Amino acid sequence: MYRHGAPRSGGGSRLARGLMALMLGVMSLPVLAEDIHVLASYHQGNPWTDDLVAHIGAAVGRFDDGAALSVDYLDARRIDEAQAFALHRSRLVGRQAVDPADHLILLDDAALRFYLDAPEALGHPGRVVAAGINDSDLRETASQQGVRLVTTQPVERRSLGFLAELFGTPLPLLVLGDGSPVGRNLTESLLDAVAADEQVELVDVLWEWNPQRVVERYREAPSGTRVYLVEGQTMGASDIDAERRAWLTRLEAQGIAVFCHLPYQIRLGCAGGAVLDIERVAQVVVDTLLSHAHEQLPVMQEVGAYRYQLDARWRERAAGRDDIFWLNVERFIGERSTLSRQMQWLAVALGGLLIASLGVLFWLRWRMLRQRQRLLLDRRTGLQTRQALEAAAMAKPERVFAGWLFLLKAPQLQDFRQRLGHEAAWSLMREQLMMIRPRLPEAWQLYVNPDLTLVGHIDADAEGNPEAQLDGLLATLADGEGDHRRLEWFGCLVMCQPRLKNLPSYLAALEDGMHQLAQEGWQQPLKRVAPYDESRGSRYRKLSEALRELFASDTDQFYLMIQPQLAARDGRLVGGELLIRWRHPRLGEVLPNEFLPIVDAMGFNDALDRWVMERGLAWFGTQQGALPEGFVLAVNITLSTLGRDDFLMQLGDSIEAHGLSPSSIELEITEHAIFHDLGDIERAMARLRHLGVRLALDDFGTGHTAFQLLQRLPLNSVKLDRELLQAAGRHGRASDAYSALVGFCQTLRLGIVAEGVETEEEARWLMSMGVKVVQGYYFARPVPLDIFVARYCNV
Repeated sequence: MYRHGAPRSGGGSRLARGLMALMLGVMSLPVLAEDIHVLASYHQGNPWTDDLVAHIGAAVGRFDDGAALSVDYLDARRIDEAQAFALHRSRLVGRQAVDPADHLILLDDAALRFYLDAPEALGHPGRVVAAGINDSDLRETASQQGVRLVTTQPVERRSLGFLAELFGTPLPLLVLGDGSPVGRNLTESLLDAVAADEQVELVDVLWEWNPQRVVERYREAPSGTRVYLVEGQTMGASDIDAERRAWLTRLEAQGIAVFCHLPYQIRLGCAGGAVLDIERVAQVVVDTLLSHAHEQLPVMQEVGAYRYQLDARWRERAAGRDDIFWLNVERFIGERSTLSRQMQWLAVALGGLLIASLGVLFWLRWRMLRQRQRLLLDRRTGLQTRQALEAAAMAKPERVFAGWLFLLKAPQLQDFRQRLGHEAAWSLMREQLMMIRPRLPEAWQLYVNPDLTLVGHIDADAEGNPEAQLDGLLATLADGEGDHRRLEWFGCLVMCQPRLKNLPSYLAALEDGMHQLAQEGWQQPLKRVAPYDESRGSRYRKLSEALRELFASDTDQFYLMIQPQLAARDGRLVGGELLIRWRHPRLGEVLPNEFLPIVDAMGFNDALDRWVMERGLAWFGTQQGALPEGFVLAVNITLSTLGRDDFLMQLGDSIEAHGLSPSSIELEITEHAIFHDLGDIERAMARLRHLGVRLALDDFGTGHTAFQLLQRLPLNSVKLDRELLQAAGRHGRASDAYSALVGFCQTLRLGIVAEGVETEEEARWLMSMGVKVVQGYYFARPVPLDIFVARYCNV
């Protein structure tokens, strides 16, 4: 195995008024659709598409957790549009067994053109909403066809106004445009906004640009010129040359700040603007699609929702404003700290002005601390960041290290982030905080981490037993409240020691404790840990850093092994299970049960799953002629990857590219995985079964949901966990239970693989019950792929 998962008189008139109010209220409620289809112009990896799809999924989930949401990608970016349309029509023809969705969402121009060209291919949906349409002629045609449109042009106008307010008028503007078809529409839209704004003067438009051209034109531009980015197809997507994604950073190094109005441009290094609220766009799209009053809604709706975001270097220009989310706070504070040090040297040099210099120094320090308090705030949640705790530990160590520290984590949040995206997970985090914060005792302080975990501090003079109080908090959170989604939270707690005033030592202990909870299958909600000595390092942190470097560069340290699966009666080879291994140059061999939970916690499941699948299927494709007929290759997969819409497409493409039969591939999911959204998993598995891929439930019999899973999921087989077999050899009732599980699976006509077979006696007993496929050390240990080929294949 390579996966270990983690273990909602006037009475008549009053009655008439009440009924009328009820009818009006019902009319305002959304219609809950059983099936919603999203069609995107670009493949997954385009940042605009990814952000919007993630928020649409979250918005649909808020209306109805059972609503089926499917996403298709036209790939109209990587290949010719006509070719992309023809390819997608062929895909849709292959899904004749699947009912078309009656509710359709279109993202970007190509998706809308596909629908207008061939509505019958999409089943003539009853309701269609389009967002992000840049071609004005296309918008007009679509509105005549009854398509509801959601546009965002007001945000770019607000962004220009914000910059004019910030830097003064008239504002000279150098626009970085885009000459591609989509980019030209976007650029012309911004130029129309510039022409309509008397406070802005257009200096020039660079339709085709790179950092060198921008620097040259910027130096020729009038003093005070600001640079504004329009992105169509020039940068930002995962398939674009990495050099382009560094262009904004290179311009920043040249002293040129670039402004924008889209969230992913901020992530690329833009210095700010009035940034579009993608969550609001998605909500309007879903509201329009599902509204009872859909036919009465305007054909075109403008979304003007935005959030001001700005690099902290312009803090002085925006003095007095509290509606701005500040970017690059630490760099700003570092520059201020440098200025403070320079003033200190000046104070030493100017002895005669000592008193005045000290006054300046105190004033600078007071201002810097005040700005730090303001800026070290996470605007998404309203909580202070972990950096604020670090600052408190430096400023007041006697207070911080006299109390307790704790770490809170909801594993389902990580899964939610992997399936629906980063912003959707933060939206769910905000919802969870609405339950958590009111329950915290007064002397408890909460800080937020960028990895969707929470760090807390408890004052030494807090009343009560912190361990018992934290345990009680976790229990109440598991019960849920009102309409909030129920998530399971887990915690680690450490008592600070006055002799040890090293925050990283405590945080490392908490992280390792959470790692141990994950390895144990989340069997207990709370773990108390001891702080690390300063001389000791955290293995969890070492492995985390090593994995981060590994996934950022290459995956050559990973390698695959395979464990044969044999027929119990005659020892004939019938299949094999791929196993992942990690050999680190300094840490040596790292066991899967140690590094896989860290991969899960860091959100790298999808990348690792795809690596295993691609490497394994490529190897299988080269060896299938030498393998016995009917050989099945088992590949472990996590639920977060299984639920991604693009995974099915990639899997199908890989099977076709390597000339494999889908029925020779078996995807295994572990029963320990968190099946909190069984409906989504059913739909994902149904699509895989339609492709022809086999599905297996791993570690069967050791989780808490076994029988429900067998009844609902479209499985081909189950793998009986080796712990059950070992227990059956020691205890009579365990033996009876194992026999009952075998009989139950046989009744459901499921294939059975017995894992962990280590003795001849176990093999004979299994064969007597009709178990046909076995796997374990008695028959064969895991071996490298080349040894497996030499030993088992007809080379």
